[in-house]
Amino acid sequence: MAITVSFDNINNAWTSFHSYEPEWMAKLGNNFYTFKNGNIYLHESETAPRAQFYGTNYGMHVEFSSNESPSDIKLFKALALETNSDQWYAELDSSQESGVIGTESYQRFEDKEDFKYAYIRRKTTDKLNFNEMSIVGIGEIQSIDAANSYTFSEQVITQVSTNGPDGLGGDELYVMDGTPQRIGVIDSVSLNTIITVSSDVTPSVGDFCFAVKDPSAESYGLKGYHATIKLTNKSTDFVELYASNSEVVKSFA
Repeated sequence: MAITVSFDNINNAWTSFHSYEPEWMAKLGNNFYTFKNGNIYLHESETAPRAQFYGTNYGMHVEFSSNESPSDIKLFKALALETNSDQWYAELDSSQESGVIGTESYQRFEDKEDFKYAYIRRKTTDKLNFNEMSIVGIGEIQSIDAANSYTFSEQVITQVSTNGPDGLGGDELYVMDGTPQRIGVIDSVSLNTIITVSSDVTPSVGDFCFAVKDPSAESYGLKGYHATIKLTNKSTDFVELYASNSEVVKSFA
């Protein structure tokens, strides 16, 4: 993937990476211009939306590491940002796990004592982690009564969640067939019978099934020696980030 880099003559170093790809660049006086598709663009305009180039909003991101007490396994529980914007979202990776804080369309940072504060959540792609409590065993299928209707040998435990009135929020039903296979979203439960919205695969009588909950609900943080943190902000307004602070405790697991 092509990128644009900029050079700082005062510091005699390459200092920044940019997502936009101009066809030509030129400087006239104190103004910086680029050309794209035969059009000329003025950069650092006070009237144009920020982080928007050639009609595309690229946003901005900053990536750094948090590594206090580098010889200790730690739990990274939360981030606190010193910033004038609450539109940040984050991706975090350690030597052992990965996590997120919000998404581009759903920011989770909230005001807390003049900081923008948020807890680190597990990624939804981490839902099949059998070491976590988001996996709920159900039992073996006793009979398949109709399409998407499965009756089990034991009553379904109350920890299994079904869809709400809006058709959302249900756990996912899986069958263990050598490897976990997703059946579908659980729409309703009646004693020992589960009805799913649809069936991605068709299990057989005697197959063992389990429910998978949204892993972000069970979030204790991020475990590892250090964390690589990528903060992204897609705002086109004036944004400043002064500092980022991690809430970290030593892991004794």
